[in-house]
Amino acid sequence: MVDFGPSLGGPLRKPVEGKQEVTASVATRTATVVLDRELLELASSLVCLLRDNQIIFLNNAGVRMLGLASSDDAIGCPFEDWVVDDYRFLMEAGWDLLAEEDFLPLKLARADGTLFEAELRVRRVPTDDVYFIEGRDISKFVKSAEALRDREERLQGILASVAEGIVTINDSCKVESANPAAELMFGYKRGRMAGIELGELMPPDMRDHHQRFFDAYMSGLFPTLMGRLVEGVGLRVDGSTFPMEISVSELRHGKHRLFTAILRDISERKENEDRIRRLAHHDTLTGLPNRNLLNDRMNHALARAKRHGGRMAVLYVDLDKFKPVNDSLGHEAGDHVLRAVSDRLAACVRSSDTVARVGGDEFVVVIEEITRPNEAALVARKIVESLSRPVDYDGHPCQVGASIGVAVFPDDGNTMEEVCKAADIAMYRVKHAGRNGFSFFAAHGHPVEGFED
Repeated sequence: MVDFGPSLGGPLRKPVEGKQEVTASVATRTATVVLDRELLELASSLVCLLRDNQIIFLNNAGVRMLGLASSDDAIGCPFEDWVVDDYRFLMEAGWDLLAEEDFLPLKLARADGTLFEAELRVRRVPTDDVYFIEGRDISKFVKSAEALRDREERLQGILASVAEGIVTINDSCKVESANPAAELMFGYKRGRMAGIELGELMPPDMRDHHQRFFDAYMSGLFPTLMGRLVEGVGLRVDGSTFPMEISVSELRHGKHRLFTAILRDISERKENEDRIRRLAHHDTLTGLPNRNLLNDRMNHALARAKRHGGRMAVLYVDLDKFKPVNDSLGHEAGDHVLRAVSDRLAACVRSSDTVARVGGDEFVVVIEEITRPNEAALVARKIVESLSRPVDYDGHPCQVGASIGVAVFPDDGNTMEEVCKAADIAMYRVKHAGRNGFSFFAAHGHPVEGFED
């Protein structure tokens, strides 16, 4: 760089005494000085030249940045005059040491005393023992960074407080981040979900299915997949599974694609739905199928029997001597007996058969796929014998029995209503004959079997 003298544009180091002493070399030097000055003035950032720790040049951008009236206010002053006290240790380290660094962040003070964030880069000009300082006002950048950091902190606070799990997934199908709710949902320790494969969050038998959907979406198929609310199954780190609700959205950044999945553990909702469904189809006291579920199962059993040309039997079971138990020991005793009777009835049939409670002390048993009426007789006899044993309630033996009517499809009816009506008629036949036994609607070689007291 050209030796600018005590200040840029000032007298040269060796003054010219008269026009006759101006040589071509000096003319070239003068032109270079002017050119250097013009180039430095074009810079949009602060440009300052130091010699012997004093400013010998400050461009117009620097004048504006420091809030000066002109560069004359800075010429001859040490640069430290504009450095905030907390950062002057940088100057004390020496300009040669600072020249080895890239941009250094610090705070500067304007002429009016206001402070601003800046960054400086120092370079030494070996030929002239001059230091070249470039400075930039980064106040807006710092404020933007602080605002961005504040927003990120607020966002992290929101993500940490929401009940839903939020997981970000990159286009390699790996988890990039997960909020605390997601980590808790899947049973991972803090920060351990990042980097794992998405497939690790779902049961093994579902991974291929989900991977195919993901690949298809990435290739341009199923564009409407994003934003839809779907149900899936999550896999916890301990190997247990849970139902979840998933909504995925996509964020594109250049060529990169990032997916955000909002997850909700719906175990409680599913349990409530199952409970409601069970209440709609099961007796609340005994847990047995109620009339609604019985009708559904009977229709299916009847359809199968018709389709395969088979038989099925319906047993209508009415308890004997149940009212005296209720009257003498109370409803709690009656409920206890009903639950015990339900267990005994279920123990008398196959798992493929149905035992339902259709009234206070009335039950229906559906026996599927029988070949002979005698098979239904065996079950009826087993029930009579089982229910003839007393039920203990708080030390009190509760003696009940059962009157059972048996009807067979297609022998005693061709529809569910006809078969049930036939079983009901057969049951009353047992009641009139003395109770505690069973009878077929049609004889089938079986008279009323009763076990009277």
